[in-house]
Amino acid sequence: MPVGRTNGRPILVTGGHRSGSTWVGKMISAAPGIAYIHEPFNIGANITPNPSPFDAWFQYIPPGTSGEYEEVLWRILNYDYPLWRNAARMQNGFDVLRLLRDQTASTVNRFAGKRPLVKDPIAVFSAEWLSSTFDMDVICMVRHPAAFCSSLKIKNWKFDFRNFLGQPLLMEKHLEPFRAEIEEYCSFEKNIVEQGALLWNCIYHTIQTYRQNHPDWLYLRHEDLSADPVNAFRATYEALGLAFTSSARQMIEKSSSSHNPVEVTGRDKYKRNSLANINSWKKRLTVDEVRLIKQKTEKTARFFYDERDW
Repeated sequence: MPVGRTNGRPILVTGGHRSGSTWVGKMISAAPGIAYIHEPFNIGANITPNPSPFDAWFQYIPPGTSGEYEEVLWRILNYDYPLWRNAARMQNGFDVLRLLRDQTASTVNRFAGKRPLVKDPIAVFSAEWLSSTFDMDVICMVRHPAAFCSSLKIKNWKFDFRNFLGQPLLMEKHLEPFRAEIEEYCSFEKNIVEQGALLWNCIYHTIQTYRQNHPDWLYLRHEDLSADPVNAFRATYEALGLAFTSSARQMIEKSSSSHNPVEVTGRDKYKRNSLANINSWKKRLTVDEVRLIKQKTEKTARFFYDERDW
């Protein structure tokens, strides 16, 4: 099913969560004619652009699949906002404000024919389906395994690996090398750093497969964007055929300035000292935790990082 009257191919920003996908999605959305869509695959959100929930975290949709999933994403990409479903799920005043904001934005974006940008790391295993079904430009975000694990540790974000084991097609297609470990983690809860290492392996083993099969996709390391945001985003804009305007440059500079805090604050969610943030994991993790992460992820991490990055 085609996307409606928009100015260019839809864009997907995916990869590992806690990899800078929100930052990248917001900064690319600063380009003229781009509309940001937040995480339709996120099954934990009350107010969402998704008109019907997916079945699991990290839902896998095989290439060639049609039917309900195609209809759901077609509506999202065409800004067909599920007003009544979201109205029934409102829990507080914040949800009311978000619903009104998102409904208004969807209407404006639809009539303006804006090019949709879907930011969703939870869609990472369905990236091939999204790309082939909706002719999407795909960006896969990559982040150092220790930085990924340290971010999960700070957030205390645990993961139930039954979300993987309960998807036989996902296991068969992408995660078979990790089956024994996933089964073990389903039976015995591990600490959050061990969980993070396995989750990183599952995600980036898949992304390494994408790199081999889809060399035309963009693969952006969080560290490279953080070290030189303006030039890295300028190159990304160019690859996507976007105008790198002065207002976009100013927003990127403001979001990554050395005057920003290293750690996120509630007031300025998308502002970081990007350069200092690259190695913040070295202060968050113990020496033993870093050693464990390196040991568990080295087979996959070597495709993205070398010894100097540790």
